[in-house]
Amino acid sequence: MTTEWPDIPGVTAVDGRPRLPRDPNVAAHLFAHAIDGTHDAITPPMLVERTARVVRTERARLEGLAGWLPVSHVLDWSLGHLSADPQTDVVDVALRYAAWLSTQPVPESFADQSRAYARTVVDIATGLHRSTELRTKPPEVRPSAPDRTAPTGPARTAGLVPDDLPARIRTLLEALDGAFLERGQHVRASLLALLSGQHVLLLGPPGTAKSMLARALCGCFADAAYFEYLLSRFTHPDELFGPVSIPGLKEEDYRRLTDGFLPSAQIAFLDEIFKANSAILNSLLTLINERVFHHGRHRDPVPLIGLIGASNELPDPDGGLGALYDRFLVRMTVPPLGGPDAFLSVATGSVPAPEIPPEARLTSDDLAVLREAAAQVTVPPAIGDALVNLWRTAERQEWDCSDRRWRQAVGMLKVAAAADGRREVLPLDLLLLDHVLPPDPERAVEVREALLEQLGTRSVPAHDLRAQWFLLSVDRVAPTRTAPLTPVPPKDTPWRDGLPARRANLERFLGHHEEAVNRLAVDRAGIEDLATAHLWIARLPSQVLGSHIEAARELGGILKVAEQYGRGLRSAEAAARAQLEALPQVARRIYGYGAVCVLDCAGLQIGLTTAGQREPLPERASKLTANDGLVRPTEDPLYEIPMLVMTPEEWLDFMEGGLTVDTLLRRVRTAASPNVKQALQGVRRTLGNSAIPAPPDLPEP
Repeated sequence: MTTEWPDIPGVTAVDGRPRLPRDPNVAAHLFAHAIDGTHDAITPPMLVERTARVVRTERARLEGLAGWLPVSHVLDWSLGHLSADPQTDVVDVALRYAAWLSTQPVPESFADQSRAYARTVVDIATGLHRSTELRTKPPEVRPSAPDRTAPTGPARTAGLVPDDLPARIRTLLEALDGAFLERGQHVRASLLALLSGQHVLLLGPPGTAKSMLARALCGCFADAAYFEYLLSRFTHPDELFGPVSIPGLKEEDYRRLTDGFLPSAQIAFLDEIFKANSAILNSLLTLINERVFHHGRHRDPVPLIGLIGASNELPDPDGGLGALYDRFLVRMTVPPLGGPDAFLSVATGSVPAPEIPPEARLTSDDLAVLREAAAQVTVPPAIGDALVNLWRTAERQEWDCSDRRWRQAVGMLKVAAAADGRREVLPLDLLLLDHVLPPDPERAVEVREALLEQLGTRSVPAHDLRAQWFLLSVDRVAPTRTAPLTPVPPKDTPWRDGLPARRANLERFLGHHEEAVNRLAVDRAGIEDLATAHLWIARLPSQVLGSHIEAARELGGILKVAEQYGRGLRSAEAAARAQLEALPQVARRIYGYGAVCVLDCAGLQIGLTTAGQREPLPERASKLTANDGLVRPTEDPLYEIPMLVMTPEEWLDFMEGGLTVDTLLRRVRTAASPNVKQALQGVRRTLGNSAIPAPPDLPEP
């Protein structure tokens, strides 16, 4: 192939990164080598290397296509080697690839290109299949597919953190929840930020327990020094950093006495932080980011775990406070109480003061162990793709997220996973970025929508299920655990054999649908259980489970279409009736202007037009009887038209070509033969010259 194929967004490239080959020739050759390689226990690197010798393309695209092979359901990487279903050939794999491509969401301007690409892959694979270069030895039988409905829990950090550390953190959160009503997510995000060595900004009106929360958070750390101060534009640096040492000045050594002040604190709370003057703010930047306090020629490290800032308003965009604002990784709005029960509890003084159990408090050793464990937490490829999508969304919508902010955010997700006893970041952890990415509170909604879009319901491969429906029309539905792949009927298979083959393929499709339903149920239960057990998520957003409801509704619509189609495959009469009902109706519904004959078959009486369309009969003529081969649906004798009576078997034989049009024309009068012949030929064209009813379109997702 010499055609230069550009990338198809969402298929051959994702967010500008190579995903699959652009050239259909590359895909077809890799499939051919994959089928050929099932005899030699080929591995992914071997398959990529073997294909690269024949075609030239980026190795990442070949590796992506090798990783796609299990999606075909007939090829699988088992124990590092490729195995195949015994009924599989290169054309079968190419057809499955084309079906998968046809269900991928691509920009509308690329839809035609995507279809042409899919067709070309199949055409090239067909040519390769006929080539004598391919071996004829049957491939090895693929081992049973794993049970995809079985829940797989997240990998745990066994040995990375002490067994009691997650339990102690949970005890701390429960103690804080009892004292801070309607502040579950504020408590968790703030504590997580401190554990990650990051800083928190609380935005809200006075009297919303911001300083109280800061003091309680300090109590979560054993023997942590706490510093609190209300800033204003008149605040002097001595009030924050300590007075200048007079003995030091006598020795010409400018230094501050920092004991009991901010440079010696482990947890600090600065109220109205954006009202401080520039002398204080400039010193704060280095102290809270590099953990170094500059005074004179001294550069002293500070033990700061984290700083909590509070403000009633956002910083002035023209006030030069952008750098300080960016230093706060977690930025949350703290609104007044919204529920009547919480209001009465606070108003009547029945809310207990926060009491942190001494045995649950965290030590400096706990922090060190937790951060060391976080360094070993991995970010799976799916989470990496989600982060890239969020990064591109942030660039497009101008969220003003610096590179440092992204690095700190991912670091916080790793700490969250480690503290929760996991070895990898989960999709649900992305919700923790809800208070990290918004540039200001007014844009929090668009950030939440972007995060929820990345969550979705990946456990339900809706596109894969639709691909199997596409494969149903060629009787190549993938095998399931209980229904193996059956041989594809040849093109000239009579309908008496083709109808059972289609029913078998439909049964396999229903098996895939049942697996999808089970996966959805397991995934929903898993998310609910994970959210309940998750340390850092106080309440699961309703949209997350809402996406599962939408997926369940989509699966229900697919099942309805599949069951209706199955009813049309039960017998010859059902198949004939399904085909007749599938005929399109004419737009003009006045009987006599379009119908040239009445067809009586499979319990139906319909009018046929010369275009092969269906003309509904009027109610008063719903039961017609032949009278010398003529019927009169109206009182006007000018509208006498012939009736053609056929058995369901004869209809299917006619659609298959076994019963000719000329044979049927003997049943009507000679004068009507030309019109009836044209109508029957039109019916064949409309229904695709097939005796097997075609699968109807699935409802749009």
